[in-house]
Amino acid sequence: MRRACLVAAIVAPAMFAGAAATSAASPPVLKPVVTPRDHGAHPAFQVEWWYTAGTVAGPRGRDFFWFATVWAGLGYRLAKVNVVDLRADRIVLSRDYVASGALRPGQTRFQVQGFTLGWRPTGPLGRWAVDASVPGTGQLQLSLTPIQPYVLNGTDGIVPEGPGASSAYYSGPRLAAQGTLVLGRHRTAIDGQGWFDHQWGNFATNSASWHWNWFACQFTNGSDLMLYQFITPTGQPTGVQDGTYVPRHGPPTHPHNFTVTPLPPTIQPVGATGTYPLRWRLQVPSDHLNLTLNSRARHQFITNQYLPGFWEGASTITAGTPGTCIVESTRESATGGF
Repeated sequence: MRRACLVAAIVAPAMFAGAAATSAASPPVLKPVVTPRDHGAHPAFQVEWWYTAGTVAGPRGRDFFWFATVWAGLGYRLAKVNVVDLRADRIVLSRDYVASGALRPGQTRFQVQGFTLGWRPTGPLGRWAVDASVPGTGQLQLSLTPIQPYVLNGTDGIVPEGPGASSAYYSGPRLAAQGTLVLGRHRTAIDGQGWFDHQWGNFATNSASWHWNWFACQFTNGSDLMLYQFITPTGQPTGVQDGTYVPRHGPPTHPHNFTVTPLPPTIQPVGATGTYPLRWRLQVPSDHLNLTLNSRARHQFITNQYLPGFWEGASTITAGTPGTCIVESTRESATGGF
């Protein structure tokens, strides 16, 4: 549940005008999500994205956190790759990609300059693949295979975005990740675990969903948790929040009454206008979860050429059910592309 404002900012004023016109001209209605049909593109809607992120390890236990996502909307495509060396605490690969041209309905392979993300119907749940080249720096190539079924968030895959807005949203909470990371002259075989999200809807101009906290946790006992909440630019919850808990056995639940508490210390990354917590507490009473998260690196803020920056990073659970989490948050001012 993320970046509701971001695709709207790709080319700024012209796209906002287009979004307003689309909203006024009988926008399409969201339908219950069905996979694999809905892996493909839905260009009739204002905004859509396919998100992958996770942690992979190379030889001798060197861990990397990757983020690779493609956004689409109103005739434009935008992609981003960001790779953090968690031991060295630095970003080692990062690039923005942008191109014009709308997607085709049902399209499952998305190319934006030197970035490709796509799905193929291989195996019981298919397979996602990422290939992102950064000239002069390196390349990330990943094969991402779901190892458990996709999960529909909200009600039949429809979740609230704020007053009068909603989106379709489902997740692949566990992906087996294998591939190659090239940095300069060094080519490293990597493997690990990832998370997949796909979301679309008509909410590009809904300012109530421009700031958020989002958490994706994978527990060592085999269960998974996703929580999101929309916040004000100063970090206060707006009251719009939702989540999905996937137990190791049994059907998913959808907690609504949970508490997200930022904990010190905080950091204002280079290029950011807001400050970001390095620790969090997540309390989900309905599923008996009380977690404390600690960021694995300080330098996990993503700066963007076309869009506002946001925090996207790996965290470990230091108290509560053992596991790891991805944390995404934005408190950036509406500047630049807005």
